Amino acid sequence: MATAGSLRDRAPYSLAVQGILKPWIVPTVPPTGTLVARIAAARGIPSESLKKFLAPTYQDLVPPKDLFGAVEVGERLAAAVRSGRKIAIFGDYDADGMCAAAILLHLIRAVRPEDPPIVYIPKRATEGYGLSTSALSHLASLGVQTIVSVDCGITAIEEAVEARRIGLELLITDHHTIRSDGVLPCADAIAHPGLGGGAGELCGAAVAWKVGWAFLCAWCSNDKLPTNLRELLVETLALAAFGTIADVMLIRGENRLIARLGIARIANSGLPGLRALAREAGIGPSDRVDSERVSFGLAPIVNACGRLGNPFDAVELLGLAAGAPGGSEAAESNRRAKHLAAGFAKLNQERKEIERRIVDAAQERWAEGIGSARGACVLASPDWPRGVVGIACARLAEKFGIPVVLMESEGVLAFGSSRSVEGYSVLDGLHACAALLDRYGGHAAAAGVSLRLDRLDEFRETLSAHAAANRHDAEVPTLRPDVEFFGADLTIQEIDALDALGPFGRGFRAPLVLVRSAIVTSAPRTFGAASDHGSFFARLPGSNPTEIRCTWWRQAAQMSKIARGMAVHLVASPQVDRWNGRPTPALMLLDVCVDASL
Repeated sequence: MATAGSLRDRAPYSLAVQGILKPWIVPTVPPTGTLVARIAAARGIPSESLKKFLAPTYQDLVPPKDLFGAVEVGERLAAAVRSGRKIAIFGDYDADGMCAAAILLHLIRAVRPEDPPIVYIPKRATEGYGLSTSALSHLASLGVQTIVSVDCGITAIEEAVEARRIGLELLITDHHTIRSDGVLPCADAIAHPGLGGGAGELCGAAVAWKVGWAFLCAWCSNDKLPTNLRELLVETLALAAFGTIADVMLIRGENRLIARLGIARIANSGLPGLRALAREAGIGPSDRVDSERVSFGLAPIVNACGRLGNPFDAVELLGLAAGAPGGSEAAESNRRAKHLAAGFAKLNQERKEIERRIVDAAQERWAEGIGSARGACVLASPDWPRGVVGIACARLAEKFGIPVVLMESEGVLAFGSSRSVEGYSVLDGLHACAALLDRYGGHAAAAGVSLRLDRLDEFRETLSAHAAANRHDAEVPTLRPDVEFFGADLTIQEIDALDALGPFGRGFRAPLVLVRSAIVTSAPRTFGAASDHGSFFARLPGSNPTEIRCTWWRQAAQMSKIARGMAVHLVASPQVDRWNGRPTPALMLLDVCVDASL
């Protein structure tokens, strides 16, 4: 492995460098061209395709016919609405599921405003995830004749049989993992990106949006929609983008198109609920919205409603009709939207405090050896609300580096969530523990689970053994900056231009740059409520040396290894800090390599 000092004298091609936290692979892209062009080249985006990649249009969206079952579900839904059947949308209590329900609510109500669909979202604590026979019976008692599920239903085998028995038409739209034996529910129609040989990875809201597109085409008997419906479809694309980012989907191909085109409409959305939500998250009408603001600003507010409140309220917010400009309906929708969004923001503050308590308690128990095993962490407590444990799982999985399951114990049962780490499918792990579980389901990265408390220890040992034997990340994780960063790149224009590469997320991370031989020009300091973040100023090398603020989130402990006057190499994400309305280039650090020889 090359030493840090050798970077001065050798071309930055494929050298391995050890940072404080991780080894790095030095970029191999020649340092010519704009920052955007160099990063695109590093990502394998051909130069002849770059212009289209940076500026996609609505015409690039993939039509519904390419999603298995979308056209059939859309046509059946249109027929049900046209014949006057009572419709119910059956959703889920996370942001993706609530966005999906709101999409179909908007589109069905637009063509039949006098009889909008019922929306049913099961309560997390008392009903759990997905379709249930009791919920189906309840909806049938209300006169519902057609149920369309969103973000759930693909494993509802018994529930589909019950729906057929009591005379309900069941249309399933979902994206979750199909049963390992391949058995599908006996629904009247199913839309799912994994069927029909499809390998796409759409979220529930994106599946619902494409079904909604097919529904409008079937309703109009024409792929060319009238202006009002076309504009509403475009507005609801923002909800599909919201779900895509909130559900941490791969940001590639069709997902990138949906996310890119959709989030551009959030700040000044024509949907009053989404607009109010943006204002509550501090997003103004002319602000740029990126995936980070959705993930860490908007999604937690909506999810707080599903975790601690009534998830139907979130669907009400996201599904509020705009009404005619200046009319009484528009005024009432705006008033209601502001009220609901403010309430959800308060719930989110409560959620943060509960999450902090769960993380602290779980770390204490882990340190004492409670719930620990070599491959996974599995803990339960009556004091941990099941609606919040999932976020705490994610924090702990990142910290411990192993899969984490946290559960709320209630009587003889426990209900909770799991989060995994790179290289291991927690859903496969739960499959291996199926005989011990009452219920489970989800994705490779995250899943829900319930079981009897007397099986908790055996579950922990079985999952831990499976994780230890089946994790595929034996190699030490490395940082791979895309390109080298120079003083000439340090302009607001160059850094802002990186937004055109986005949105960023799973499978398409934000650009990382390597800065060689920067000189620390200020004493490092810590900041934050818990003094857990660190920062310092550094001067970048070049003919016109430029000073820049470097921030290292949650790494205050590393500040003691850095001193004023020291030469360091940096791996960072370049950003524009707009605090107090004064745009300033900044670096968000991921690692530092101390170069004592300079």
